[in-house]
Amino acid sequence: METEGSDRVKTTTARRSDRSPAELRLSRDVTAKVAAAGAATPGLSPTIVQAARLLEGRATSIAETVVARIRAEVPHYGDRISGPPELGALLYSALESSVGSLANPERVLDSAEYAWNLGQLRARQGVPLLALRDCYRIWAAELWRELVEAATAHDPDDALELARSAGGFWSFCERDTKLMIESYRLASTGAAADAERKLLPMLRAFLRGHADPVDVVSAAIALDLPTDGRYAVVRVPDEAVGSGRPVRDELDGMTLYWCPQRSGLSLLVLLGDRTPTEVRVALASSYPGTLAGISPAVDGLINVGRANQLAELALRAAGAADGPVLLTDRLSMALLVARPDLSAVLAANILGPVLELDAGERAVLLDTFRAWLDADGSAARAGKVLFCHHNTVLNRLRRLERLTGLHLDRPRELVELTLALEAVTAGVAAVPVATGGSSSR
Repeated sequence: METEGSDRVKTTTARRSDRSPAELRLSRDVTAKVAAAGAATPGLSPTIVQAARLLEGRATSIAETVVARIRAEVPHYGDRISGPPELGALLYSALESSVGSLANPERVLDSAEYAWNLGQLRARQGVPLLALRDCYRIWAAELWRELVEAATAHDPDDALELARSAGGFWSFCERDTKLMIESYRLASTGAAADAERKLLPMLRAFLRGHADPVDVVSAAIALDLPTDGRYAVVRVPDEAVGSGRPVRDELDGMTLYWCPQRSGLSLLVLLGDRTPTEVRVALASSYPGTLAGISPAVDGLINVGRANQLAELALRAAGAADGPVLLTDRLSMALLVARPDLSAVLAANILGPVLELDAGERAVLLDTFRAWLDADGSAARAGKVLFCHHNTVLNRLRRLERLTGLHLDRPRELVELTLALEAVTAGVAAVPVATGGSSSR
């Protein structure tokens, strides 16, 4: 059987409504954007894959059966005048996409993208959501019946195994249905900005570390971001920075999303072949004087939660910076602020006698040590910064050595002293009330 007019199932020249079935199919470049390891439909057994492969090339006959059922059971589609055009051609494309996804695990996201695009198309055409859901229900039931018949005809023993694997198939259908419904609702708003704002809860969930593969695929399609792209996250403490900006924005040619958090903002940046250093330069240029922490690059949308944690760590390690900082430029400080309990022990153990001095003496010794480090170990350059003779700098450093029992010319001990100073600078080390005495390390 082949339906007539706009229902011709395998036509490639059917008249267009908004987009043709061919345009709704997942193109190779979009596949590359959304395909990601670990995002396969859960529970998809080899038996289902095998049965689906038996159906390849049979989309036309299956689509004809589905069209007949939909015309008979769904009133909106039964009216050939007011019903949506190209029903047969679209069903053919849907079945071709779904069978291909089931039969080829590497293409398991094809049908997800198709469902998303179909939801948007039907929303623009004004097809009622309930009618669309009924259509998908009939499509899924007929596809399952065909899978069972194909498996049974191939090997009767496969039918029992297929029944045991039914959960995987229906999870696959549920995923596509949810994507279709979500895209339909977003398209129905008629306002891209509102649609983007409605996606913020999803984006916040991923920034908090939610990593369900199916949800990641949904977010990638909705946000138009590749699941396997390179990303960085920026944490900004000042919520006013992004005031008035659209959720989806650009920064020096890089796509980013502004996402308000409980405190401050997170910016999800699609790097492509760019680097976090380029993000820092662009932020400093566009938002001068804005403090921000920038994560290293991570691979995959599924890892942006970890990137958000690293960006927060970079922000905490920024100290008195007056602009964006990279975590990779603050690693030693980041280690200290990540474990303030251990950092406090380190500072007390290494600098205890110095911290017990009165405030004036303590500040002189620590400021001199910091200036000497900033001057790459040059007492003369440190003296110029401190407005004192270089011998004064050396005398203060020798006193630091006597109090701590450590030596600045011994690399390991210099590292310990430097980390302890950083802990004090970061404020994670408690400075005791001066008692006038000193204790041994």
